[in-house]
Amino acid sequence: MPLVFQDEDVVQFGAMQVLPFAASPGASQTIVRTQVPVLCGSAVATSAPANKNGINPQFAGYYPGSNFKFGALNASAQQTAVDGIGFWNYRPNGLVVQAEATTHCYVLDAHGVRKASAGLFSDTFDGNPAIDPSITTSVATLPSFSSPYYTYYVDVRIPAQLAGTPYRVRDGFDSSVFAYGGAAARYCEVAIGVTQCSVLPEGNVDVQRTVPAGGVSQRYIVQRLLNSGVALPADTGVPLTMAALYVADGSDDNLANNVSVGYSQLSDLAPTIIAATNLVPNLAEGTGATNLSFVLTDDTLESGSQLLGATVTIDFNGTLVPATNVGCSQIETPQSGEAVRRTCRFDIPSFDPDFATDADPAAAGTYAPGVHAAVLITATDSRGQQSTKAVPFHVVSGDNDPPSFTLSTLVEEYAPNGKTPTLLCKLSAQQLSSQCAGVIADFVNQLRPGPARAADENATQGVFLGAADASNRLSCSGTSIFSSNLSDGLQSPRYIYNGSHIDLDYRLSGTLGTAECNVAAGDVNFPSTQAYNFRFQTFRITVIN
Repeated sequence: MPLVFQDEDVVQFGAMQVLPFAASPGASQTIVRTQVPVLCGSAVATSAPANKNGINPQFAGYYPGSNFKFGALNASAQQTAVDGIGFWNYRPNGLVVQAEATTHCYVLDAHGVRKASAGLFSDTFDGNPAIDPSITTSVATLPSFSSPYYTYYVDVRIPAQLAGTPYRVRDGFDSSVFAYGGAAARYCEVAIGVTQCSVLPEGNVDVQRTVPAGGVSQRYIVQRLLNSGVALPADTGVPLTMAALYVADGSDDNLANNVSVGYSQLSDLAPTIIAATNLVPNLAEGTGATNLSFVLTDDTLESGSQLLGATVTIDFNGTLVPATNVGCSQIETPQSGEAVRRTCRFDIPSFDPDFATDADPAAAGTYAPGVHAAVLITATDSRGQQSTKAVPFHVVSGDNDPPSFTLSTLVEEYAPNGKTPTLLCKLSAQQLSSQCAGVIADFVNQLRPGPARAADENATQGVFLGAADASNRLSCSGTSIFSSNLSDGLQSPRYIYNGSHIDLDYRLSGTLGTAECNVAAGDVNFPSTQAYNFRFQTFRITVIN
């Protein structure tokens, strides 16, 4: 029967044993032998109330006779249970494990990879950094004559938005490969980027803390000795070490990068994109930028024509435009841990004269609600591995553009009226048209405070239709073509507001001729440093035989 842990992939298990749970008097721990790695942990302190049970998943190591050991070990170097388990429910799809929200069990495949979290990205492209805690493992050195240690880095990144949230970092190893006890397993905590430390506490990493105000950017340098007479497996796809990150309160929906694995080879990581948050200076409306630069690094040497490179796309509030003059030909001196480093340069083309992200020049650097712009970088190394980064930037409004709208498709160009849009009524037609009936649905469409691509204005300003009286009748000349009645007077065109629709209503007298009217739109709530703007559109109603 399969086991079901939260929304993880189901797990086949071979045996189950229920024993007393010393850490939680009156409760029990369940030991399950699984066919793939299952990494359990709790983001909070693991002191369980008496009615909370524990879970202790175990899976075999590479060599026979030993298990993988994850997290804190007891005095006998045995893996301990994780509490927070409520009930085991038998369901048609398997044995379902009910757990506290702060307890999670990641299910990995045989290569140590968790399923992808659907629909999630490492960066958002709307100008806001993704709230996505992550953990990565990088194998730095393999045992050799110069050093007997297998050394790897476990890097933990948690954004500042999660300040005050409990989290836990756990690490484990294949005990059929690595020894344990004393200096056989040791680690230290340093900043990401540091590759050495002088003091290394002994044991597995099992650290429970709260995210500080500035977020977490922490590296654990871990060293392990091989068991006597044991060599690293020749199969480089077998997990030897595993690390996991647990964040409380459901704060992380993208769990795919909350586990990481070390193998029997030096790590080949995806390229790193180093781009300043101010990569792009504030741009003026209708302008671009030239000779912008960022840095790429990678731990894989370039080979032949397979060079470290990047593509750059500019996101103008959802409209994607390729950057111009993109090149990564400038080779730099690699730093510690890097095999190659390059500087890339690109230009941002001028997009649209009306486009801006910041509505008020006095508050440059503040996006209008729901508006964004970003540089989207995709780096590719010599082995085809990719990484992405989104760097927001701002385009500051330079002026207040006039409102925009379109008129009904029933409006046409009638040659005698030149280019003036016309509603043409042909009285001799076999069936009278809407133009003759005087009921024009959706006469004014797409009414906006600014042009279609003036994203800042359309997000912050309002718009109104003017040049009409209190009854919403338009200002027209040549009104002899319209009928009149005693109650409402002249039946010249008027707006009918029908929810979000703006219709036109009038009645014709049957007199041949032409009336000329105006649609006028003005904007409101524009910045105090800019001027009111408006748009007039003349149209005609013409009656012919």
